[in-house]
Amino acid sequence: MIKVSHELPLSLLRYGYKWNDYDYCLPNLLEYEQYANYFKQAKKDKRFIILDNGLFEGVHYTNSELITFNDLIQPDIFIVPDEWNDSTTTLRNAKQWINQYGKPLRDTYKINLMAVCQGKDICELITTYQTLVDLGYKHIAFNHSSIAYTNYYPNHSKLSAQMYGRIELVRRLIETDTIDKSVYHHLLGASDWKEFQVYTEFDWIKSVDTSSPIINGALGIKLNHDEPYIKPTKKIEELFNIDLSEQIEDIIFNVNKFRQSIK
Repeated sequence: MIKVSHELPLSLLRYGYKWNDYDYCLPNLLEYEQYANYFKQAKKDKRFIILDNGLFEGVHYTNSELITFNDLIQPDIFIVPDEWNDSTTTLRNAKQWINQYGKPLRDTYKINLMAVCQGKDICELITTYQTLVDLGYKHIAFNHSSIAYTNYYPNHSKLSAQMYGRIELVRRLIETDTIDKSVYHHLLGASDWKEFQVYTEFDWIKSVDTSSPIINGALGIKLNHDEPYIKPTKKIEELFNIDLSEQIEDIIFNVNKFRQSIK
């Protein structure tokens, strides 16, 4: 089964080991001592950790800052800097990181580097994927909101296009025999939580991170297969310091619903 991690606000960190198969770390939140200590303890407890690079949160860190985060957390996987819809910059960063930092991070902390497919259309995403494999990447992620998806489905709503677009990317990678099943594949985020039911038979897709069940539950919204999904505009950072004890039942319902949907 695909490993799942839901980004959690401070008031729910105590549920991390229970709800999550592994831990997904957002570097912009490491300034909070409680959050940083959670991941330090997770490392001691030999939890599997993926460290993000901060792009989705709108933060562009220097390489030096990102190395500092790696030194602090010592994750199993670090997602190297990518750039929205920009294959050229993403590949340039990927090449620099695997050549300059790949071996030192692996030798010192056993950190594996993960790169993200970026591009303006499906064909460019496929080419980027193949180039990352050729560069030696054994961990590759597919983001959930590429402009390539909305370009491919211009008559769909944005969320629908993003969901079906990533499904189409995966389908095309399989159809063209481009997919390397020895690679660890990760799904970054979600536009519609029902998307993940499609991938249950693909054992080469190893993990997903999404805060959807948490944010929806915090807003009093229960996930429902039979109703159209309206994605909240809030990010987990906006709930980070809020006491969510009164919403805990809806959040637990959503966490269980999500897990059931991908079995």
